[in-house]
Amino acid sequence: MLAAYLRITGLSWGLNSGYGHDLNFQPDEFVSLRGVLQLDLLAGRIKAPGAYFEGTFNYYLWAVPQAILKILGKKSAAPADSMTANEQSDLLYICRWISVLFDLCTIVIVFLAIREASRSFYASFVGALCYSVLPMQVIYAHFMRTHILSNLLCALVIWLSLKLRQSQPWQMLLAVGVISGLAAATRYPVGIIVVIPCCYLLLNGRANLPNSRSGIWERARVFVTAQLWLIALGFLIGLFLGHPMLLLDPSSVTKAITGETLKYASLHEFRGVQLLNLAVIWKYITYVIPFAMYPLLWLVPYCAILYLVFRRSLYSVSIPILIFSLLYLYFMGKGYLGPYFARITMVLFPGFCVLLGIACADLQLKMKDNRAVAILLTCALLLVLGPSVAFDAAYGRAMREKDAREVLRGDLQELIGDARATIGILQFGPYFYTAMPAAKPLTSEKVAVQLQNPDQDADFFLIGLPTQIEPAQMNAIVRQVEAQGKFTYERSYSVPVKIFGHEFGLTRFPQDMTYPFPTILLFRARAPT
Repeated sequence: MLAAYLRITGLSWGLNSGYGHDLNFQPDEFVSLRGVLQLDLLAGRIKAPGAYFEGTFNYYLWAVPQAILKILGKKSAAPADSMTANEQSDLLYICRWISVLFDLCTIVIVFLAIREASRSFYASFVGALCYSVLPMQVIYAHFMRTHILSNLLCALVIWLSLKLRQSQPWQMLLAVGVISGLAAATRYPVGIIVVIPCCYLLLNGRANLPNSRSGIWERARVFVTAQLWLIALGFLIGLFLGHPMLLLDPSSVTKAITGETLKYASLHEFRGVQLLNLAVIWKYITYVIPFAMYPLLWLVPYCAILYLVFRRSLYSVSIPILIFSLLYLYFMGKGYLGPYFARITMVLFPGFCVLLGIACADLQLKMKDNRAVAILLTCALLLVLGPSVAFDAAYGRAMREKDAREVLRGDLQELIGDARATIGILQFGPYFYTAMPAAKPLTSEKVAVQLQNPDQDADFFLIGLPTQIEPAQMNAIVRQVEAQGKFTYERSYSVPVKIFGHEFGLTRFPQDMTYPFPTILLFRARAPT
């Protein structure tokens, strides 16, 4: 119930912002809509070039409610960038509900995975609870994006892989390969998840095989000759089912990957001595992940992982997930644009919570005769979880408030009235989802919206910033703009995230955690003297 409440609150945020690169309040949702609107299941159109840069499986799932809405007559057959603000709101809202459903299912799978590994209800509950309140998961479950489905598929692979420790029927080997292939078809890098079942089979294999060197070689032989090809076959089947154009139209997919995906890649990180440079990885560990698990929740899985590193008896359960986490973090951490976006780390969180449950179960066994310590640790865990729950609740409540862009748009309408006006917008970084959505809907014969610098003439001038800013930084920006002599500062627009009178400062958060809460500065033309 808590998980559902945190994910549903504020779900209608930004639904009527419109459809377009410089209209959607959440810029990644424009990417999702762009891809799914190229599909038409009723007409047999399964090509979605706008989705080839990351994978199409989730887009095909989104195309199902799109087809239903089309049957019901609630959407036009030929969507375009010129759509009205309400035309795609139904589809967007339904797809957000799908994200919520997927994330709730992931919580259940995390619980089952821990139960499979530990046979402990308490440990399973603790791991699932941590995933339920994890801030980045709660935030992104509000959006129409592929990361939530990726996590569900990863959790399924972990759960089935844990089952493979006891028996390896061919149906389960094929199923875990298919799900891994679907994960790769959702987001290409997530295909690394297939290493988890492979590692479990190599480390555990058949229960009746000895753990001696000869037993290890026998497990390797069985894996290569009888198990690997089933997983690989399943992987290819899943990849084809989720992304058929990889095989049917590989040139278009390659063009999308080289033209769009690779422009965000840091390929120089994999050359020469840079291969050993772990500075970016360290930034993810010390900055991105702690903010994704804000404010103290990150301490729990970190301590659990540290504990498991020194528990050799649990290596057969923990090492496969740790290997996947390290491989993913290494290749994505070094290969992506930089440690600026928390969504990159989301696929790690199901595994983190499973590892937490495994550590918790082991500690529970050790302290079964020491209730005082067990109660103390439980209280400490609740104290760590509490601030995250408060943050999640405050975030959702703030999303229910009127967005800063909508407030600014209303003020501009009142200030302009029936007069002619030019609205200038500083072409700085994320202007296309901060300031531009507030002004562009006002465009008409009398109102012009343009990108410009502060030394150019306009009636109004807007500066959009992706998150909250410190007063000193705001004052510095105001002084710089006013020094050009064209504009005077009017006011700033932002929505605070607060609960019980406490306001959470978002100034240092990764950019993709603050999409609903930009800061926009409004300037007016300086009156002639």
